[in-house]
Amino acid sequence: MSVRKQEGHGVLEARGIIKTFTVRREGSTRELRAVYDVSLSVAPGEIVGLVGESGCGKTTLSRIMIGIEEASSGQVLYDGRPVVGRADWRALRRSVQYVFQDPFTALCPTMRIGQALAEPLAIHGLCPAAERAARVARMLELVGLHPDVSRRLPNQLSGGQRQRVNLARALMLEPRMLICDEIVSGLDVSVQAQVLSLLIELQEKLGLGLIFISHDLRVIRYLCSRVLVMYLGEIVEQGPTEAVFDNPGHAYTKALLAAIPDHSRALAGVEHANS
Repeated sequence: MSVRKQEGHGVLEARGIIKTFTVRREGSTRELRAVYDVSLSVAPGEIVGLVGESGCGKTTLSRIMIGIEEASSGQVLYDGRPVVGRADWRALRRSVQYVFQDPFTALCPTMRIGQALAEPLAIHGLCPAAERAARVARMLELVGLHPDVSRRLPNQLSGGQRQRVNLARALMLEPRMLICDEIVSGLDVSVQAQVLSLLIELQEKLGLGLIFISHDLRVIRYLCSRVLVMYLGEIVEQGPTEAVFDNPGHAYTKALLAAIPDHSRALAGVEHANS
């Protein structure tokens, strides 16, 4: 399998996304606004951070952008074209892959790793069955795992290994872009550094665009060139990461930055791995 570096088009956009949920309680109903009038875009090779506290709408927005959930209004576009029907969403999900937060529940507990990685190829009809094992082995090596891992079950792997497997599965279709939803939040600090280092290496090698979702501004500052700050379902501030961090304009951004603990040791492993 040749994993190509992405070039050319592949801009993923959200325009005016609104998402409301109907909440029923004690015989009454009310509308809960999860996302309100949010727009963003990301191009191949760009790393965009989406940051905010739990419950602010980050994951809902990202799930809408991959078609897992449907927007109440607004549009998702890819290469400037609205994504509207099943065929459009299927094509989008070949080019844009989602990496989930929990590396254990994202994998079927009874499916061996090799089967899990080969499944996207079978679904999209991209590779003859006889060639899938070889492609799986090469992808495992790409994310720093031995090909023998393909014979294991998820519960035989550590959290860091499972997240590497999830990255490998996302890359099987040679996407142009990844949406990474809190993918290091459940890992300890040393494993976080290893996974982030791997993600940077893969992004540079393959030219991937990334939407990196996190509540941890330390990671966002290290990884992302541009950041959007989300609060109560809205984007309240955005811009180049260093500009936002050095001169925040919104009170919520200032509060987030004020709450950052000392993080020099947390990212030391990443910096060392990439020096």
